[in-house]
Amino acid sequence: MASAVRSDVGGSVIGFAIVFVSLVFRSFIPAPTWVWLVVLGVGVLLAVKDGISGVDVVTLGLAGFMIVGSLMSVASTATSDAPDLKLNEPIPVPEGYGFRQDDSYQGSTRTYRSKPIPVKTANAAVAEVADYYITGLAPEWTVVDRKEDLGYADTLVAQAKFRQGDTSNGIGIQVYADVWGTATVILIIQALNCGDDVPGYPAGEVCWQGPV
Repeated sequence: MASAVRSDVGGSVIGFAIVFVSLVFRSFIPAPTWVWLVVLGVGVLLAVKDGISGVDVVTLGLAGFMIVGSLMSVASTATSDAPDLKLNEPIPVPEGYGFRQDDSYQGSTRTYRSKPIPVKTANAAVAEVADYYITGLAPEWTVVDRKEDLGYADTLVAQAKFRQGDTSNGIGIQVYADVWGTATVILIIQALNCGDDVPGYPAGEVCWQGPV
């Protein structure tokens, strides 16, 4: 009986020591988060393997505090790495198609839908909307990339990326037709970052959706 009690107390003390040392020295020893979580797991298992005592409650509290802090740190890092772009449209959407913005608003992307138009005019409408931006933007906006392909029901899909002078400011547009009895022109405008010879991208001038 005495042996069992000593084993129980010993596990609790060792588990508490592991968790406490992790709490004190974590800021001094650079190691991945998963390493500290494994160490905490070992400490908790040692503490509770023979039941939960008063010391074990303190151990679990410390371990929980550290785990929550680690998860919040990971979430904060993920948020700081996310694109921080805000779309400022340099010109209004083209008139004549009755474009209305979708309810799903995002700071870096906006989607517009036209009024229904005949399917036979869809390709001409897509091309006209794309040309509106290519020819209508101020001279400081240069075309970095332009593509045209055929999509569903042989309707045109037009894309273009623009850079404002030598700055990192850019926008991208995608225009296509949603065909269902009639056609609706979809216009998507995104805020982009632009640069020259950016690591991880093809050499030359590029614009992309993401952080600088």
